[in-house]
Amino acid sequence: MTDEKRRPRPAAQYGPIAAAVAKNVERLRKARNMTIYSLSGELSKVGRPITASAIAKIEKQQRQVTVDDVVALAVVLNTSPISLLLPPEWGDQLLRLTEEHQVTARTAWRWIRGLSPASDYGVGPSEILVGPDTDEWEDEVDRKYWQLRRDYDAVTLPPELRRVRENPASRDADAVTFQVERLIRMAGSKNTGDEAFEDQMTLTKGAVDRLSTELERLAEERARRRTQAGGS
Repeated sequence: MTDEKRRPRPAAQYGPIAAAVAKNVERLRKARNMTIYSLSGELSKVGRPITASAIAKIEKQQRQVTVDDVVALAVVLNTSPISLLLPPEWGDQLLRLTEEHQVTARTAWRWIRGLSPASDYGVGPSEILVGPDTDEWEDEVDRKYWQLRRDYDAVTLPPELRRVRENPASRDADAVTFQVERLIRMAGSKNTGDEAFEDQMTLTKGAVDRLSTELERLAEERARRRTQAGGS
């Protein structure tokens, strides 16, 4: 047996997400003006008791949390579980999801919200959610990304929600949200030139126009179905 095999594994191995959870628990607890004792009391009320000393260890990265712990903490802190899992950062800075995989913060937040895979490809200003309408691909990278996207959507959401998300109107609404977020970020940046801002404005208006068209189509489809139902 080699020395490597004889070496005992540490009891707890903290990765980047565990570290984020520890920091977020302390940050959100203080934002709620809660002590570790009051937080412990609230956790007991929801049926997930964690002692005050254990909470202190969580915040010091001396105690791992389970998925049930994360959910209970999110409930009593009146937040979403995803706010405990990622650092409170958004933009182009890189975040590590694992020791060997990192993406931009904006990609990480889209991924954890169930909007897109954990891949920076396909979330630029022009290609976001404007997937190919046919099976003709510009290159192999495009093909691999959209296969990844389809695989992601297929297992991430409940079937009914997935059908809603696959509707063109829902896709366009998501694209509008992305474009508006990017436009707001560029508007507040001193490093964005006027030409880049105008280009983004054009993209945003185009996304809004596409959504308006889809909403009109939905209204027409609804009216047509009501007419058919009344005539049957």
